[in-house]
Amino acid sequence: MIGLPIINLSFDPLIILRRAKFSDLDFIRKVSHIEMDSIYPGNWESWFEDIKMFIRETPVHSHKIFVIEVQGDSVGYIWFNEEVNSIWITAIVLQSEYQRRNIGQRVMNYLINESRKEGKEFIELGVQHNNKNALQFYYKLGFEQFDHVKSVNTDLIRLKLT
Repeated sequence: MIGLPIINLSFDPLIILRRAKFSDLDFIRKVSHIEMDSIYPGNWESWFEDIKMFIRETPVHSHKIFVIEVQGDSVGYIWFNEEVNSIWITAIVLQSEYQRRNIGQRVMNYLINESRKEGKEFIELGVQHNNKNALQFYYKLGFEQFDHVKSVNTDLIRLKLT
């Protein structure tokens, strides 16, 4: 179930998803800036205020934020919103040294499989147009582009997996 507080994804290496806590906020802030500032430089303070609010309201709120741990170390996080028929992934962020090691793929495969078990019709997300690695990753998982949102503040490719 997607709402569980701790989810073991694999044993070799040990990959765990666990609900984010207030004590994770500094880590989430740091990894977000390090990994995303070059893709989307901007003011992230409202982003972190939202994360703080959703951590406080978890588990009753539809927004869920999990820290990704490998061998006991926090290496990233995933933030998604569960709706009745769908899931919207706001972010999945991994430290660069943990990318391309099947960790993100295991997290996404878990989310995809659980959403199917729960009868979700689709998963959606948005990726900045210049985040080529993320786009390639999601296309490999079977996501397809269905929209392109371009404005003063963003140039976002919207993807969907049905």
